[in-house]
Amino acid sequence: MESDFDPYVRRNTWIHHLDPRVKLAFVLEATVLAFLWPSVWMEVGTVLVCLVLLWQAQIPAKQVARVWRLMLPLMAMVFLLTALFGGGSGTVLLRLGPVTVTAGAVLRGAVLAIRLLALALIIFLWLFTTDQASMVRGFVALRMPYEWGLTLALALRYLPIFAGLFEQVREAQQARGLDLEQRSFWARLRAYHPVLVAMVIGALRNSERLGWALEARAFGAQGVRRSVFHPLHLRRSDLAALAALAALGACLLAAIALRIA
Repeated sequence: MESDFDPYVRRNTWIHHLDPRVKLAFVLEATVLAFLWPSVWMEVGTVLVCLVLLWQAQIPAKQVARVWRLMLPLMAMVFLLTALFGGGSGTVLLRLGPVTVTAGAVLRGAVLAIRLLALALIIFLWLFTTDQASMVRGFVALRMPYEWGLTLALALRYLPIFAGLFEQVREAQQARGLDLEQRSFWARLRAYHPVLVAMVIGALRNSERLGWALEARAFGAQGVRRSVFHPLHLRRSDLAALAALAALGACLLAAIALRIA
């Protein structure tokens, strides 16, 4: 089992070298367009673009497959619930008593399910190619208070750490003979008590070490002007990427306006 649960994947690619503000602009633009243009083809195109960018960023296939495994159950649930109970117009495909499945409901369910996958790939593309320090510097460069940027970066950093800690503790307890495969819900819940206790202790230790680290760096001190080792500067490649994003966004917004009109 991997010991490092940081979603960031260190690679020497042009996507990794982009300014974090450029990658954040891509995340915002792709997310907004995914909601403004509720089309299966738009969502599928967003997924394909993200997959191509993940391939360009040399993200391991197992990392991408993990995102798919995470999203597929949620996508299936959203699709089925929308198709069965979403109503909608169009050809009636199936009748099951009071439940009527229409072509419009199936199409809406497909759009929502693929949109979930597209949003997950957009976010994980950002997380896979941007380290937490660059995130904080990007947010601060956009005039966000340093405390806010650091809080967001720490949340993104420690969520996968605690998920990994849970898996480590669970496997360690199972290696010591703990039976977690109980039949009833309450029996399984009682069996997880040792895991939860170890998780709480680990979380307290991590929070204590984090507090010491922040205190050593004078976090929260008044009148402290912070410096960075690598200040952010928009290079020609960053400006070219921003121009391409702006042009693509303008074209798609124009297409949306014509579609609505």
